[in-house]
Amino acid sequence: MAKRRRKTPLPTSRPRLPTADSAGSGGGKASSRQHSGHGPRAKPSRKGLSPRKTKSKSSQTAALNITPPQNPLEPPFRIGHGYDLHRLEPLAPEGPGRPFIVGGVLIGGASFPKGPVAHSDGDVLLHAITDALLGALGQDDIGQLFPDNAIENAGRDSADFVREAVKRVAAAGYRISNLDCTIVLERPKLAPHKKAIKVKLASLLGVPVAMVNLKGKTHEKVDAVGESRAVEAHIVVLLARTAP
Repeated sequence: MAKRRRKTPLPTSRPRLPTADSAGSGGGKASSRQHSGHGPRAKPSRKGLSPRKTKSKSSQTAALNITPPQNPLEPPFRIGHGYDLHRLEPLAPEGPGRPFIVGGVLIGGASFPKGPVAHSDGDVLLHAITDALLGALGQDDIGQLFPDNAIENAGRDSADFVREAVKRVAAAGYRISNLDCTIVLERPKLAPHKKAIKVKLASLLGVPVAMVNLKGKTHEKVDAVGESRAVEAHIVVLLARTAP
């Protein structure tokens, strides 16, 4: 008759595996608790390691070549918007229109014998640029600085207005970063004159030509601009703090 084999009782709990600390110390007691998987994992100690390098705000500002303002009310950047519009009328002696100058460049001619009606030379682009620069600084506009009822401003070159605004930008501790211009007119076409105007503006503002953008748009024959009875300009300028 065969003998029955005695069943070996199963272990009620799994044996605890040796930890890395106990194995390294010859099977001794572990010096730290093993992570159970239920609580937050402890952060490893950085004792003996070099401190982490973090970029401070001042180093990031220096990398962008921006001078932090000493006064918190003086921001590192300022944005200005300028707008101007002039009515177009036949040139003298048929009408009160002046030679059609935009950005210091004559764009009118025999094919379009009209020009702006204005107290100064009527350069719509330079007027809008002047207002954009002054607006970025939060100062008086072109009409307050150069009134259209002052005798000294009659027929005056609008480049004088821009030069004064550029001086004020420098005096306030800023420089012109870039300029974006839009001229809206139906006739004459602006495309043949864009390069000359950009070069003129860059020289007047003291910036590289690449920092000046100029776009020409029509008004789809709608309203006074679309009917070639007016011209308008929109300007956006960005100023940045200069180094002390």
